[in-house]
Amino acid sequence: MKSVVFFVLLITVSNDIYSQEIRYIRDILFIPLRSGQTTQHRIVHKGLVSGTRLTIIEKSEDGNYSHVRTDNGKEGWLQTQYLSDEQSGRSLYEQSLISIAKLEESNDALTQEVQTNRTEKDAALKQLATLSEESTKMDIELQQIKNISANAIRLNSDNQQLMEDNQKLKNNLDVLSSDNKRLQDDDSNDAFLNGAFAVLIGVMITLIVPRLWPSKNTEWA
Repeated sequence: MKSVVFFVLLITVSNDIYSQEIRYIRDILFIPLRSGQTTQHRIVHKGLVSGTRLTIIEKSEDGNYSHVRTDNGKEGWLQTQYLSDEQSGRSLYEQSLISIAKLEESNDALTQEVQTNRTEKDAALKQLATLSEESTKMDIELQQIKNISANAIRLNSDNQQLMEDNQKLKNNLDVLSSDNKRLQDDDSNDAFLNGAFAVLIGVMITLIVPRLWPSKNTEWA
């Protein structure tokens, strides 16, 4: 805290100086500003507050009075003994309080900004974690899709092979059916020929065998 006050004091003391000499009212409450170099001259200002900044216009020959001008343009004479090269402690204290208040306000603003940045950082980190989790899920889903695609390709290849094998089996079945029909036709022909041959043999036996046996009438005669 002391270092802040000292820093503020340095800043305050190093204010821009007029080209003319600058003086300040000493630590006395009010100093009258008169129209001349004596206490009998008319008062042009009832009293300058200690710490009031004045510009020295000229000094009396004996140096006891100074012709001064306030920052708002008011001119008059006052005793030089009431002037100081430095601001009064009261004025410095008040300026220090103002500067400290400004610094505290600035510090509060910076603190709020830091808090806001921290909140935004936390939100960004949370969003990054969410995106990372979603990315991991998407990678897993992509791998599953690749596996499904690979299985689909393999199933399609297997299906094509099964269709080819099925067609071959159908062809073989057609061949077997043709062969079976042909064999059935052959069996039917063989059976017909065998039946005809048996009938023919029966007819031949019927016709020939009786002729081979001798007639009974002939033997009795």
